[in-house]
Amino acid sequence: MQYFVASDESVIADQISKILVQLRQACPASHIMRMDVAASALEAAKSVASKRSSPGAADSGDILLIVLAPDFERALGVLRDVHRRTTARILAVGPATDTKLVLRALREGALEYLDQGELLTELSDALKRLNASGTLGQIIGVLAPCGGSGASTLAVNVATVLTRKYQSCALIDLNLEAGDLAPLLNLKPNHTLSDLCQNIERLDYSLLQGCLSRSEGGVQLLPAPANIADAATVTADAIDSILSLACRHFPFVVLDMDHTFRPEQRRAMLHSDVLVLVLRLDFISLRNTRITLDFLKSIEVSRDRIRIVANQVGEPGQLSASQAEESLGLKIWHVIPDDQKAVNRANNDGIPVVVQSPSAKVSLSLTKLAENLAGSAKSGG
Repeated sequence: MQYFVASDESVIADQISKILVQLRQACPASHIMRMDVAASALEAAKSVASKRSSPGAADSGDILLIVLAPDFERALGVLRDVHRRTTARILAVGPATDTKLVLRALREGALEYLDQGELLTELSDALKRLNASGTLGQIIGVLAPCGGSGASTLAVNVATVLTRKYQSCALIDLNLEAGDLAPLLNLKPNHTLSDLCQNIERLDYSLLQGCLSRSEGGVQLLPAPANIADAATVTADAIDSILSLACRHFPFVVLDMDHTFRPEQRRAMLHSDVLVLVLRLDFISLRNTRITLDFLKSIEVSRDRIRIVANQVGEPGQLSASQAEESLGLKIWHVIPDDQKAVNRANNDGIPVVVQSPSAKVSLSLTKLAENLAGSAKSGG
């Protein structure tokens, strides 16, 4: 299934695109088009999909959202043409106050009419009725605003705990130039995120499975590119498609992100149900965390999705938790005690510390963190 948006009103089209990201639906920039090319673009997409499909494969149908503003008559003509020429399921988007417009859109072939003033609720409900979204897994993003905060170690251990509790968890390494999740899990992958992105046009679950490496503890890892040059193959649109697919097959997807804030990283942040900011209790880490919080606000990641986690707590000379909270204007959600001996030994052995030293205080804290994150993601905050 593919999503398309036909619109001559860029503001509403951009709003729809952002909402689809929130709803775990992939709609690449190439699928957002002007009215005058909508029908031909859908026909071309159908032709490409037919060539890629195996014989007898079910056709789930594309979904097209048509924005009726600003020229209602022209948009209704396009709606009629698309309905006549394609099998796409059409959702018309327009003002709910014009009842005649609603009726005309439905008569011309729209399956549903969505109020443009309540797009998030309307579109979410419509996709549920269309059975398009189904039960989706939750995304837990992990980001260290400052290097050396232990975000990758945290991500590996959280994914391990979730795998143990829910039987399945995907872990994606988005540290594109310096990913280290594979050695932390003692894995030597044959395929990486870059391989998947280079074949994104034929992405399906079989291809995704072929690029995943399974750890001894059952974590399904999609490793970072093997070469720095391959990082350029990972695009924001590819992240949309991969996360949309992964959420249909895993109860949880854990992302280990970098702090470059490039387009693919921003897209991952927007997808995250819960975004964990991992920091140390020192001035540099707090400064970078404040900068990161300002950036997240600018891209409309709401504060209620952000969890501040203080790592390596107990080292000499650290700031206090209250000083950190006052500086950030946010409560520290979870504290992980410092135990460099146990953590370093586990990382060097390629075994998550929650497995190698399950009774250590750091392991108990990481286990509790994973369980709380799972509950927080499922409850929507």
